[in-house]
Amino acid sequence: MAEDVSSLHTRPSLLLKVRDPQDAAAWQAFVDVYGRLVFVHCRRRGLAHEDAEDVTQRVFAIVSRAIRSFEYQSQIGRFRDWLGTIVRNEVHEFLRKSSQQVAGGTESSALDQAAGRGDEALWTEEFQAHILAVALARSRPHFEPDTWRAFELVWQQTQPPLDVAQQLGRPIDWVYVAKSRVLKHLWCEVQELAEDAPLAWQQADSSD
Repeated sequence: MAEDVSSLHTRPSLLLKVRDPQDAAAWQAFVDVYGRLVFVHCRRRGLAHEDAEDVTQRVFAIVSRAIRSFEYQSQIGRFRDWLGTIVRNEVHEFLRKSSQQVAGGTESSALDQAAGRGDEALWTEEFQAHILAVALARSRPHFEPDTWRAFELVWQQTQPPLDVAQQLGRPIDWVYVAKSRVLKHLWCEVQELAEDAPLAWQQADSSD
């Protein structure tokens, strides 16, 4: 059975809870949510497994010192951009130090390649996809199998609602309500994970 969406709205976001130095559980949840994102980004930037782990640890050391003074101000910037800047700076610093250890005239190639990959856009795409994946995983246990299946078929697989209603043996109105309920819950989960995360699909639920 789905959790009441109104109760989700009253939860403090993870970004708010993690600013409390006494809340060890919130910090662990924060690392669990964002650690994989940072590590995978480092790997995609070309870092070896162990190097990516080292850079990820340095990123979270910086975040742990700075997060308590972080304040979300939409007109200035998003948490996503703040974290992305830290990650890019640490990756760049790692590549810079690595290039200094390479003999010959090719030591700047890694930095040149990194600078030309549109890393900011890549980070944004990775961040959005990761938060959505985590929110989906957190949302699924709150719904009956048929409700979740209707959502998967209509929203994720873009099947016509009438076809989904026939597949599940449900009225078409039920299919629309099922999709709407899951999307509302999903959006609340996204906001709890990253209170300033914009997802284009949030508007998709407004007409249901």
